[in-house]
Amino acid sequence: MSLICVRERSLLEYGLNENGEIYMKKFLVAISLAFVAVLSNAAEYTVNLVTVGAGNESMVFEPGYLKISKGDTVIFAPSDITHNAVSFSIPPNAKSFSTPLDGKPAKVTFDTEGIYLYKCVPHAIMGMLGVIQVGKPVNLKQTKADWEKFKATVVVNKERVDEYLKNVK
Repeated sequence: MSLICVRERSLLEYGLNENGEIYMKKFLVAISLAFVAVLSNAAEYTVNLVTVGAGNESMVFEPGYLKISKGDTVIFAPSDITHNAVSFSIPPNAKSFSTPLDGKPAKVTFDTEGIYLYKCVPHAIMGMLGVIQVGKPVNLKQTKADWEKFKATVVVNKERVDEYLKNVK
């Protein structure tokens, strides 16, 4: 007669709880749902870069002022290859952005709260400038100072940015 010694294993050693459910599976599902929830809350906006705008304004971003939330994406959609969007005043620790002069839409995701001033490089002198507010205006004082310095390089439509900045709250 031979004796076989069998050690009893607990459910925990198999990765199961008292109900026989697998911990890892629950963990992965919870992480996946959290990730989807974050992504589903992000919105996407379009800024059109146009030579002649809806109100017959020349060289304009439409809309010129945009308020979004942290994590949202803006699609810069140029009407032709002569327009782009390049940041020139950004919040501390934010990433600057620059879209190419190729006539193709470009996406920029904004992960840092604050105010962003941007320009169309070929047409900045003509007042083709825009403002994006992401969440709270944590850098309003610096933005206004940057705008006052930059304003001297703009020949026409200087009032656009002043009007856009009135929307910041």
